Amino acid sequence: MTEVRRRGRPGQAEPVAQKGAQALERGIAILQYLEKSGGSSSVSDISLNLDLPLSTTFRLLKVLESADFVSQDNQLGWWHIGLGVFNVGAAYIHNRDVLSVAGPFMRRLMLMSGETVNVAIRNGNEAVLIGQQECKSMVRMCAPLGSRLPLHASGAGKALLYPLSEQELLDTILKTGLQRFTPTTMVDLPVLQKALEEAMEQGYIIDQEEHVVGLNCIASAIFDDVGTVVAAISISGPSSRLTPERFLSQGELVRDTARDISKALGLKAPRM
Repeated sequence: MTEVRRRGRPGQAEPVAQKGAQALERGIAILQYLEKSGGSSSVSDISLNLDLPLSTTFRLLKVLESADFVSQDNQLGWWHIGLGVFNVGAAYIHNRDVLSVAGPFMRRLMLMSGETVNVAIRNGNEAVLIGQQECKSMVRMCAPLGSRLPLHASGAGKALLYPLSEQELLDTILKTGLQRFTPTTMVDLPVLQKALEEAMEQGYIIDQEEHVVGLNCIASAIFDDVGTVVAAISISGPSSRLTPERFLSQGELVRDTARDISKALGLKAPRM
């Protein structure tokens, strides 16, 4: 990788954003070089092959080490790819596994419920839509893949919340807040907590026009083989069709589908 040189008058300060982007590019280049080198290399080899100053290379390695993306051998001094990289890759693979396992169950749920089925995962303080099976109705509710949903005000988001411990929930809400999106959004913490507790008992949760007026949603949590919530599956439809009278029957259908997916992922004891 050729070092990017500054342009402009001597001594002119480089914009902070440009410095950050350059450091990120160099950090990525180091990880890519380690990958091509079999996972390990010396700082001098990295510096030479990436055309970076030795001091810059060492500084970047220390930053990567603080994030657990690389580690240093105390005896030889060589640098190795760290567990942080593995964790990122494992998360990617795991999400793909959830979708590949959930696919047939999503189609079955769509056919049985008559509504669009979504699968979402948590990304920081939001739920992100990663899979969808559209229903056959002329009027249907669909969101683009990659859409982000509030954790406290969407069916999938609340399904990702209700398995959490009380402290984990409080920590999350402290970061996200309880923004109001519609007149029915739950912006009172005790009310939200009570709804999540009931959802944990019944195995599904309702979003009754809490994020979008005219849209109802029913969602349930999906667990992996060790009982950790990894995704949420939901059905969504217009409130004129997915009415409160259907919440119980459709909720049980979503719950049972989530349970089947969790079992397919290796969960032994039911969590809901």
